[in-house]
Amino acid sequence: MDKAEGLMSLFSNLSYVYDDNMPKKQGGLNVDNYIYLNPNQTKTELTSTVSEEIGHYLTSAGDIIAQDTNEKRKQERKARDVGATLVVTADDILKCFDNGCETTQDCVDFLNVTSKTFNDAIEYYRRKYGGILTENNDILIFNADGTISVHKRKLNS
Repeated sequence: MDKAEGLMSLFSNLSYVYDDNMPKKQGGLNVDNYIYLNPNQTKTELTSTVSEEIGHYLTSAGDIIAQDTNEKRKQERKARDVGATLVVTADDILKCFDNGCETTQDCVDFLNVTSKTFNDAIEYYRRKYGGILTENNDILIFNADGTISVHKRKLNS
């Protein structure tokens, strides 16, 4: 099961509809308990779209398609933040580090998410926390330049 399918099963109360009539530039649309998806996306794009539309389901109210007010822009930002953190967790970032990823692109490829989704997650963690202490006492620091510092707990021999 890929990440998009995993998210869909996690949020099985929603109905997912692949709609051939969606505009080419629109990946998805959340209306009530339906998430309409453009079928002309890569698996990576689909994962990011599904996560963002679930973010809208969890956080948005009303029609925010026209980003013409600060409130609508705030709702869009919150939905993207929630969606991005559904598919890029602190544990995922540690897995990137543990698997030798050295660049953002390495992480994007390893996690099978879009660069935008990965960067949205990193920016959210930086804004919200600055740094994260994990369950294993590893430390992630999200720097203003978009880089991440990882400090792994040393095991006693």
